Amino acid sequence: MLNKGLFAQHGKALLEIGVVSAFGIFATAGFQIVASRGLGPSGFGLLASFLAIINVAAVGSAALRSSIAVVTSESVALGTTPPQVRRRLDTSMIEALVLGGICTVALLGASSWLTTSLETNSLALILTAATVLPYFLFSRAQGLLQGTGDSRSVVLWTSGSQIAQLALTVIALALGLGAIGILGVILLIAVLGTVGSSYQARRFYIPTTRRPFSVDSSVVLLLTIAFAWLTNADVILVRSGTSELVAGSFAAAAVLVKTTLILPATLSLYLLPRFVNRRDDASMTKLGVNMTLGLTFLSGAAMFLLVLLAGGPLVRVLFGPGYELAIVYLPWLALMWLPWAMSLAVLVRITAAASKAGLVVLIIAAAAQWAGATSLLPDVAAMMIFNGSLGVLTLAALFSIHLARTRSPGKISA
Repeated sequence: MLNKGLFAQHGKALLEIGVVSAFGIFATAGFQIVASRGLGPSGFGLLASFLAIINVAAVGSAALRSSIAVVTSESVALGTTPPQVRRRLDTSMIEALVLGGICTVALLGASSWLTTSLETNSLALILTAATVLPYFLFSRAQGLLQGTGDSRSVVLWTSGSQIAQLALTVIALALGLGAIGILGVILLIAVLGTVGSSYQARRFYIPTTRRPFSVDSSVVLLLTIAFAWLTNADVILVRSGTSELVAGSFAAAAVLVKTTLILPATLSLYLLPRFVNRRDDASMTKLGVNMTLGLTFLSGAAMFLLVLLAGGPLVRVLFGPGYELAIVYLPWLALMWLPWAMSLAVLVRITAAASKAGLVVLIIAAAAQWAGATSLLPDVAAMMIFNGSLGVLTLAALFSIHLARTRSPGKISA
């Protein structure tokens, strides 16, 4: 009965989330395409490096969202999260302010190295650093909404901000503001999203019995931050280890291929609180993970066939002249990202269990990725083969942890 009904029972909600997410996906891709055409390979290669930094901060803040969603879901299940009560500084707000502040200070502290490595000016770094704290506060509000089961609102805020970002980027480029203008747009959207979503989530809070940065919440935070780095570091590494032309072409190809990460990320919005509430339900967990893995594999395989057969026309139509190298990179990148996308599908389950073993796997993978990529670059092909192989090993390790956890449901953090 369960196998027949998990997704059928919630099919309408999943369909709504999927449709709204599709608009967000197209807006995100459109933003990258518009930026690449407006800036050219060299300018886009530089912007992509800052976007990768922002993505690490954004997905790092999404780690906070996941942590808050997990804690809120547990509180809802136990009946300890009463609505209609306002608290100005609960556990989630403390965590958002502390993490956002630390990341901002760290980014500013690394500004000298980043300025030299990326060959840019301080204004771009200041705008990038200023975006970090709003992202954490935005994610804090979304975590409260997600944890109470309102995944629809989370997707609406996310997709709405992506659509607004695309529209304002077109205006910024039309005004000749370049990469600096685009970074300013990202900052503005982050601030507006924070204000709006925080107002909607104002009646929810984390109970005072929960201390900031508990063991489980810290594991969830670090899990998502580690995976964010693993799936964004390639653009930064290629930018620092190759020429501007190569970096811009690689970033353009990554724009298309990394859309394979969106499907498991979208499903996680719906599945994460349900995995938390039903941690001991092995049948539901297996079905959810297997369904997500299957859909992710099919979407990744479809992406590989698409770029293999039509990569050239896609690059020429979407990005324009100057991105010929991206055509060469596309099939390799599609293969490289398939195991990483599938790893994200399993990570939803690992995150719901606050698995320390999963965190160890990702930390080891991050260290191996950095060492391998820096030693292989500027050979981009060798770097992609290495990164794809590392993704296969990471997927195997995470799936093994999932299987072990399913057989021993009582060991939540194992």
